[in-house]
Amino acid sequence: SVVFDPKLDEGLYLVGAGVRKKSVIKVYAVALYGSASVLNAVSSPATLRAAARSFGASTPLTSFVLEMTYSASAEKIGGAIADSVKPRYSGPDADISMLESLIVEGVKIKGGQATKGTTFRFDCSQEGVTVIVDGSVQGTAKFADMGGAFVDVFLDDNAVSPTLVSSCMDSWSNPQAKATAASLLELSESSDGTSSNEQDDEGPSSSLQNAIESNMKAIQEYATSVTFVPKLDDGLYLAGAGVRKKSIVKVYAVAMYSSPVVLQALSTGSRSGMHKAARSFSPASPLTAFVLEMTYSAGAEKIAGAIAESVKPRYNGNPSDISELEALIVKGVNLRGGLARKGTVFRFDCSQDGVRVSVDGSDQGMAAFEGMGGAFVDVFLDDNAVSPSLIDSCVETWSKV
Repeated sequence: SVVFDPKLDEGLYLVGAGVRKKSVIKVYAVALYGSASVLNAVSSPATLRAAARSFGASTPLTSFVLEMTYSASAEKIGGAIADSVKPRYSGPDADISMLESLIVEGVKIKGGQATKGTTFRFDCSQEGVTVIVDGSVQGTAKFADMGGAFVDVFLDDNAVSPTLVSSCMDSWSNPQAKATAASLLELSESSDGTSSNEQDDEGPSSSLQNAIESNMKAIQEYATSVTFVPKLDDGLYLAGAGVRKKSIVKVYAVAMYSSPVVLQALSTGSRSGMHKAARSFSPASPLTAFVLEMTYSAGAEKIAGAIAESVKPRYNGNPSDISELEALIVKGVNLRGGLARKGTVFRFDCSQDGVRVSVDGSDQGMAAFEGMGGAFVDVFLDDNAVSPSLIDSCVETWSKV
């Protein structure tokens, strides 16, 4: 399974993700990244397409990121993409050949084979299409209308990945997502309108600015004095922090890191909305992470067993799946001497694919089972959450923003 980042550096947001198939073969996973204006246009496939290919001041760029899930030669993948663009482009065939050559050249630099995991990025604009292979810019096919034709490959009535279009609609057409999109557009328009004059701090975008900027500060968990950083490298924001107790013993401090979609749900003070958003694992919120720092020492089997026992009643899959999660935790602690001492840090990345376990920054692997990511989120956010103070912290931090 391929996971796409929620945002690109250019201020482009993940709109949706899908798969490109040829017969039964899954050739690549594809994600659409667009401006806040594009997010706000996701009311129908037609309006989404129109916004994504408008290339106006509010949407100068639309990007598609493709990650190969099947190996193909440079000529084969270059030709396949070119053949999809060709019937949608009204210019000379030589223009398509240039686009194809940029793709082929990029793959050849990597050995001539687009192996599984190879990443392509196509930046579509009024100028044309810029081709990037595994982070290396190959150049731009600078032809008017080629950017629009490339967008059409994925968004017109004969789109090569119908699941991408469906994902965009499912992720951004619901009321909660629309509210998030509106806030992002508000912030974007405010930023675009900033001049040399001092901007009004109490302008219409101040709510979101406070949420993303002013409130992005470290939180010191009250009972344990453990401090959590305001943001993870994955673009996940600190939602709140609490403590896990067993009787009077403070076992660990815990923090939840989440996407802006979850923070948006919290801004209404809705605990159930937060819970639902955190376990939705949609393209707009593909990952929710919990960071645990031990404040009491425990053996590898004891801490792993305790966490596994919390997940077990919330998980509908095979009990052996829970054993695999437990084994990853035990392995990580055993690599550090078999004891989770005070200060040992666990991180659990929950997604649609399962739960990835890290111990003191070292990745131990993933318990890749459908439904386990949601079950792990439930441990901390359902009605019987193991750390009520974590939920209280999330609500108190964000409900008044």
